[in-house]
Amino acid sequence: MVNNEPVVNHGAALRAMMNRPYLENPKYDEQQWRANREGAHPKILEFEEAMVRRMASLGVPMFAHCIVRTPADQDAAYALGRSRLRGSDPYPHRFAAVDLIHCNRGWDLPEMCWDMIGHIGNEVAKRLSIPIVWGGDWDGDGDKSDQKLYDPAHWELAHWRMMEPEPPHMYNARGKLVRRE
Repeated sequence: MVNNEPVVNHGAALRAMMNRPYLENPKYDEQQWRANREGAHPKILEFEEAMVRRMASLGVPMFAHCIVRTPADQDAAYALGRSRLRGSDPYPHRFAAVDLIHCNRGWDLPEMCWDMIGHIGNEVAKRLSIPIVWGGDWDGDGDKSDQKLYDPAHWELAHWRMMEPEPPHMYNARGKLVRRE
């Protein structure tokens, strides 16, 4: 039940993404656990959960399509042209990124819808005090024309290159600490 009115403003963008009945569908719940979370940084999991909840509160069904990629998964994404980085390169989906997409429309959203998602995601991150970078505006200056890459589903922890991933066994799928060594 996605609205098909022309997306001419942010209100129309939000209405175009809304599908409240789908939020009650068992498939929505299944989609929430599709992405591999093992070894993900707790802050990216906190952001993902809060962002999905916030979008659901607006009637917009979203889910994490990708959180953690193994080196083999990253090589496959590279081979398909979905990433510019190989599994042997440092890449944010090792532990510090999430791709959030619409449950029904996937990536097939008008740019104004992605702008709305970007705005909401940045507000969620600010509220949680999580420094984050959105793939729709990498430098965060509000000017998308200066971007070399447009990947509006992508969110990554700022400064992830300076972080060390946590050992995967330290956190469960929900990002809760389960064992200290």
